[in-house]
Amino acid sequence: MKIHVLALLATALAVACSSQKDDETKVAQRLVFKPDHDFSPDLAPPAPDYRSPDAWAALPERKDNADQTPEGVADKQAEAAADVFFIHPTTYFKKDGWNALYDNSGEGRMSVEEGTLRGQASVFNGCCRVFAPRYRQATLYTFFAFNENSEHALDLAYQDIAAAFDNFIRERNDGRPFIIASHSQGSYHAMRLLEERVIGTDLMDRLVAVYAVGGPVPEAFAPDRLPPCDDARQTRCIIGWNTVSNKNEPDLRRDERALIWLDGGYQPVAGRPLLCVNPLNWKAGGGAPASDNLGALSGNQDPGALSALLPHLTGARCENGYLVIDFNEDIDGFKSRQTKNGSYHVFDYNLFYMNIRANAIDRVDAFLEEQ
Repeated sequence: MKIHVLALLATALAVACSSQKDDETKVAQRLVFKPDHDFSPDLAPPAPDYRSPDAWAALPERKDNADQTPEGVADKQAEAAADVFFIHPTTYFKKDGWNALYDNSGEGRMSVEEGTLRGQASVFNGCCRVFAPRYRQATLYTFFAFNENSEHALDLAYQDIAAAFDNFIRERNDGRPFIIASHSQGSYHAMRLLEERVIGTDLMDRLVAVYAVGGPVPEAFAPDRLPPCDDARQTRCIIGWNTVSNKNEPDLRRDERALIWLDGGYQPVAGRPLLCVNPLNWKAGGGAPASDNLGALSGNQDPGALSALLPHLTGARCENGYLVIDFNEDIDGFKSRQTKNGSYHVFDYNLFYMNIRANAIDRVDAFLEEQ
């Protein structure tokens, strides 16, 4: 009996040591992305001028990758009755500075043009004209170790987003209904933008819905003024999810220390319930089978037209603020460094591409019927 207990204790100690070693390895890996100097406004890149088309990654009057569609699907921007203001995720992974040049779009499939306009913003060209600003995004390390440098970097990035949104409303939107959509870092900025520029203003009368995907959205964020969407045609509501598989391991961006925007500031999750709206049935919480998946978009895209859609790829269910998908192994077209640990964050849009596209059309139609 004593031997058995000692064996269990030894096993537990080994697991604990292994877990600690894994955490130390992750921290060491993330230090590769850490800028070697403190944030300073004097070192910040020049600000974009949103009166210039060069400050925008996507504009409806210009040909860009937000215009692309899979085979058999049409770009409807020319006839759309609404707009989308899309805030792209982090594509800057370097340690040269805390913020990227606004026209630094990243590299390869993780660039703004290839990774986010094609695979994410394009999903809205069936319902809306697509406006996507470039901005001085905070570097990836910002989300690994939040401190004063990180907060300054996020503040700088947000100031660009606020300026772009002001230009969008003042000079480009023409009083039309609009959606705010985002991913990852973009969703942090979207939450702050909603609180500082939209909620409690006349713009709420024109807000169709918010797709704040891939950034931890606390359920406590303005539930009376911008409630979670719980129906496919509900308007003036907010949607969010973070995709993982059953084998998901702790992620420093989404554990207790994960950053959220709430009550006028950045703060850790600290046990607060997070929003999960299931993109397969548009219910807050609950699950849906793979048969409800209208078509996923592979992460492997060649230049030119988008690849064929993959219907019924996966079901999904909400658990503890996560959106858990069916498959546990890497599938071709849906592999990244993170998927080995069960995080499908980079595919939050791709996995449910056609459901998002159809839903955005439905919500705009519902909004116009309400008017």
